[in-house]
Amino acid sequence: MKTSVLIIAHNEERYIAECIRSVLRQTKKPDEVVLMVHNSTDQTEAIAKTFPITVVPFSGSVGITYARIEGLKHLSGDVILCIDGDSYAKENWVAEMVATLEKPGNVLVGSWVKYKGTIFGFLSNWFNKFWCVRQKKVERWIWGSSFAFWGRDKEYVREVFEKSFALSKELGLSRNVDDYWLALFMKKRGRLEITNKTHVVSYTKEVSTWEVIRRNRENMQNAARMEQFLKNYSQRD
Repeated sequence: MKTSVLIIAHNEERYIAECIRSVLRQTKKPDEVVLMVHNSTDQTEAIAKTFPITVVPFSGSVGITYARIEGLKHLSGDVILCIDGDSYAKENWVAEMVATLEKPGNVLVGSWVKYKGTIFGFLSNWFNKFWCVRQKKVERWIWGSSFAFWGRDKEYVREVFEKSFALSKELGLSRNVDDYWLALFMKKRGRLEITNKTHVVSYTKEVSTWEVIRRNRENMQNAARMEQFLKNYSQRD
């Protein structure tokens, strides 16, 4: 079974080497690693090219969702794992994510995400580690910095990402929440599961605890609106 890892990076010269090294040092080595360097103006691409991976520059429409859509075209694995360029994975990430996805009926899985950069993130990490596998709304814990799905669903995933722009605009969301749209739509195709047997460390873009709290509140509001919308969403996919 072939495994592919997709890394998305925009101006991540500070973190990209650490991210790539973490993917290459996995106990279960990925068969394919593709890095989408989208609209970067720093040394992200140059640094990435010093590693034995496939680096794809992308200067199309600005936004991580566009980079994910483009990135899927370059993957050929039976299992596709996704991570962001400002994150790094524990050594057993690929192995545990694949093992979780292989459970009967699973179509989309994620892992515990450990945040680094603010006091609030540090204090909430251990709570998140245990809570993410105990609460019922699994879809709310599948985040863009760590998720995996079957390669056979690649086209469907791409379609969800593409339609996410229009859906987010229709609902007037504060941003395009492509990872949560993916989780909600994939839930209609099968089971979702989170594992805390591995994790990804993600550096927060927010620089203060207040910014993190405000972002979390925004995420909760967006999620509630999306869930309510999908209750009445007719089959258009």
